[in-house]
Amino acid sequence: MFLYDVTSSYFEGIENELANYGSHRDKKRGKMQIVVGLLCDDDGLPIAVEVFEGNTSDTKTFHSQIRKVADRFQVEQVVFVGDRGMIKSVQQRELTEEGFGFITALTKPQIRTLIDRGALQLELFDEDVSEVVLEDGRRYVMRRNPIRAQEIASSRASKLQSFQDFVSQKNEYL
Repeated sequence: MFLYDVTSSYFEGIENELANYGSHRDKKRGKMQIVVGLLCDDDGLPIAVEVFEGNTSDTKTFHSQIRKVADRFQVEQVVFVGDRGMIKSVQQRELTEEGFGFITALTKPQIRTLIDRGALQLELFDEDVSEVVLEDGRRYVMRRNPIRAQEIASSRASKLQSFQDFVSQKNEYL
């Protein structure tokens, strides 16, 4: 298993071959930056670091990591673990073509599509862990996250309260 993530670092100057303007994680607008990718083993120990131009998106850094694991480290069986922003459909296809596995989270639209196709049932998203293996061999492990559910409920209640306050102010004005 390999773990991979990226971060960025900004520059005060402009004299760097890889520095470029990009999407800043540290909110330093107007500053050039570099993007740094860190590949770790399953113990979380760094095995490779790669620096990219500052305007490189996270997903654009991923292919070189696949190549690095396959070619440089000559690994034949790999499972990449990444968030839904890192391992998107293009990266999933590249991993599958290389014969590698991956673990990532589904997006809300992906879950909705699987439910609409009848591949998953909403009841499977309970506080108990559920597992479904589809005909194509994809394995889905599901669980309703009670903490996230509470966060969503609180956010919804807060938005509703703000809207009700707004309506009350406008009614009072009228």
